[in-house]
Amino acid sequence: MPEIRDKRRRSDLDLFVLALIDSGISTPYDFQKAAGLSPGATIPALQRLLKAGCVRQGKPGSRGRTSHIITPAGRKFLKSGWRILVEDGPSGDLDADLRVALLVLWAGGKRQLAIDFLQQSASKKLESIEWLQSEEESSSISSIANWYAGLRSSSAKALLKAESAAALKMAEALPPRLSAKATRTKRGAKP
Repeated sequence: MPEIRDKRRRSDLDLFVLALIDSGISTPYDFQKAAGLSPGATIPALQRLLKAGCVRQGKPGSRGRTSHIITPAGRKFLKSGWRILVEDGPSGDLDADLRVALLVLWAGGKRQLAIDFLQQSASKKLESIEWLQSEEESSSISSIANWYAGLRSSSAKALLKAESAAALKMAEALPPRLSAKATRTKRGAKP
């Protein structure tokens, strides 16, 4: 299962990086500055996108920063790739789920679908709490291990509740429109 999750996480990040490039943010420095994405995550994503022919490198700019330009293959991948992520459902990683919801808005222009996706993410978090509660065992031996396990379980439940609430707040806060076509048109590029 970790392999599938890792591959999926790379896929949502690759698509999100494509969306950022499509929006005019095109260097690892810009990804970090504008979106808070680390170069350690985005540079491998850019390498995968370059290898797949989804982006090409532009000329190095000031300070040697190389911009990236989305290719027709990248635009096609961006337009359709998010659908698979939605069909697979929320991953359980709140950052990844937020990226997917924003991809739904950016590439698909489907706000209600993005809202539904984040609400499913919130529900998945709450289901995880129920699973944690059903897995708890009480031991008659009082030890540091039992205290540790109990405190970690309580902490995990609190974090899951907070992430569930955050996903619901993000769903409510999604902008009414966020689409690649509208942004490219505003920038004067071909729709």
